[in-house]
Amino acid sequence: MLEFTCCFCRQSTLSNPKLKGNQHYCSKAECQEARKRDWKNKRMLSDEVFREKQKEYIKQWRRKKPAHQYMSNYRQNHPEYVEMNRQKQKERNLACRDKQNQGKAEKIVKVDALALSTTRTNTYEMTSFRKDPLGKIVKVDTLMVQLKQIQALSLPNPAFIG
Repeated sequence: MLEFTCCFCRQSTLSNPKLKGNQHYCSKAECQEARKRDWKNKRMLSDEVFREKQKEYIKQWRRKKPAHQYMSNYRQNHPEYVEMNRQKQKERNLACRDKQNQGKAEKIVKVDALALSTTRTNTYEMTSFRKDPLGKIVKVDTLMVQLKQIQALSLPNPAFIG
C-alpha cells in the first residue's frame, strides 16, 4: 500500500486502494470537513448553476431562521460563548479607554481639515492627521502636504539699501 501526506493535518497515512492513489485527505473528521469545504469553494468559483443554488438555499434558510432569532437562540444554548464574548468586550473597552487617556495630551484634530493660521510673518501651522491601525488614512479627502524650507528668509541689511 502507498502512503500519502494529508493536505489538512500533514500526517502520513496509508492510502485507500479504492481511490487508486488519488487521495489527498485522511479519514479524520476534521480532515474530511476540510476536504468538503475545499470542494465546495472550488465548485463555487467554477460552476454558476451550483453558485445560484447555494444562494437560493441560503435565502430559504434565512427565511426560516432570521439572524436575530438565530443568534438569540445560539446565546441561550451556549452560555460559555456569552461569557467569553463579555470578557473580550471588557478587554476591548479597557484598551479603548487606555488609548483615549494617552491621547488627552495630544491635540485632537479633524482629519479632513487643513488649519492655516497666518500672521504678519506669513508662517503656517499644519496639524497632523491620524491613521488607523493598518496605517491607512481614514478619510479619503485628507490633504497631505510636506513643507520644506528651501532658503531662510532674511530681511535685507539696511546698510546695503541704496
